[in-house]
Amino acid sequence: MTARTRNRTTPSARTTAGQARPRGRRATVGAVAAVAVIAAVVAATVLLSDADADDDRQARAGDFGHVHALAVDPGTGRVHLATHHGLYRVDGAASAVRVSAHTSDLMGFAVAGPGHFVASGHPGGNDDGPGNLGLVESTDAGATWTATSLSGRADFHGLRAAHGALYGYNSTDGAFMVSADRRSWEHRSLTAIGAFDVNPANPDEVLAVGRGGLQRSPDGGRSWHPLAQTPPLVVLTWQAGQELFGADAEGVVWRSGDAGTTWQRRGHAGAPAHAMTWHAMSLYLATADDRILVSDDAGASWRTHYEPV
Repeated sequence: MTARTRNRTTPSARTTAGQARPRGRRATVGAVAAVAVIAAVVAATVLLSDADADDDRQARAGDFGHVHALAVDPGTGRVHLATHHGLYRVDGAASAVRVSAHTSDLMGFAVAGPGHFVASGHPGGNDDGPGNLGLVESTDAGATWTATSLSGRADFHGLRAAHGALYGYNSTDGAFMVSADRRSWEHRSLTAIGAFDVNPANPDEVLAVGRGGLQRSPDGGRSWHPLAQTPPLVVLTWQAGQELFGADAEGVVWRSGDAGTTWQRRGHAGAPAHAMTWHAMSLYLATADDRILVSDDAGASWRTHYEPV
């Protein structure tokens, strides 16, 4: 319509064109308003889709399968759970959300920094890739993951980020390994261990749950020596200096003030322990009934931090 009006040369035509301008402005305003409405509708749709996705990923009783590891993101203070069916973030006392569509069986998990996670295990039912993930890495708090090293060759059942390095226990061959860049690895020993942790004050001191009790390495995992008369721990975490905490299969919580040589009973979690970590003066414990407990008095008493519904 506008093009045909411009082709006319009569005064009346010019007057018509001049009169048409306000209508054009009104039309433009109307078009902008329409676009704004459409954008709002699209945005609302996206938000609803995201909300629906969160609802789909909301954990319910039995969804974890098993909590293999837990750690706290120092950037948010949120507890993250590495489970048999993916990585979950605890958002409240009854709210835990799987952070991505991936449902990998995460056997090993560690936080390397704010929003910076590393993990290992096996791909989920809808995930592509080899049977062993090797080491995978996320820099967006678990939303997306990148294969970093040892894809198809390693299944780390334990990972610890400490002293600018990554320590790992590869269950496929029993190798205790350390990497400074998460890409190349040094094989330090062959052993049979479960949970382990590294002294925050000494990169060479490692304590691990062995088949016959606790074992200590004084040289960063190159050699191991059994500790006598230690409790039958299944999980442990190193707070700082000489102080460690652990729990046994019955949920009894223990504390050591001399780097694991002697232990004192502290409290009882009320359920078998599956994983343990320490953050900001609080102990966190994952139990066999999928609860996450927290203690603010060095393991003497416990309260529920999260419980699925």
